[in-house]
Amino acid sequence: MKKLLLLHLLLGIFMIGACATVPRTINPYFEMPPDHLLQAERELFSLALQQQKNNKLESSIDLWKRFLANNPRSFRGYNNLGMAHYTNDQLSPAISAFETGLALEAFDHKIKDNLKRTLKFQVTLLRENKDYDAAIHFLKRIGELSEEPEIEKVALEIETMEDRIFEQVKRSNTLEDYEVFLARYPNSPKNSDDARRQIARM
Repeated sequence: MKKLLLLHLLLGIFMIGACATVPRTINPYFEMPPDHLLQAERELFSLALQQQKNNKLESSIDLWKRFLANNPRSFRGYNNLGMAHYTNDQLSPAISAFETGLALEAFDHKIKDNLKRTLKFQVTLLRENKDYDAAIHFLKRIGELSEEPEIEKVALEIETMEDRIFEQVKRSNTLEDYEVFLARYPNSPKNSDDARRQIARM
């Protein structure tokens, strides 16, 4: 009987611990406008969000832009505009909107997470197109927004892309390409020193 009771107790503790470690789904939108807004602006906020949730993205984007024209310091508005652009596969405007929102509210995790997700998607597309220089630019921004151990993972990804760029440089084997690589990546592990040696020989 005591063993059975102990087993139930341990199982209960395990289940509570498991529930505590399950990641919560974070809503990417700000649902509520600030209380200090005029009623007309609150209604505009709600309408823009409703259109967004109904997948009427172009209409939602227009409404968010109207809202932000009247409320240019609304980080909530910029976040939701960014999500509308993101859902509409408009990554550059989405990144711009999230960056503006984060500049207004630097410690907001929702905006930061949305920005990082969009940047990662952009990096994936650029990697597929072998545009490694542009991908590295966005990876560096992801690194700035991250904490360990993610920073280390981003750094390794940047090194991998620098290796691929340097492989292209070695194939072309021109002084100009070595110099351009060195100007862009002066501290690339092994590659920068190799580029310097090649330049010295030419």
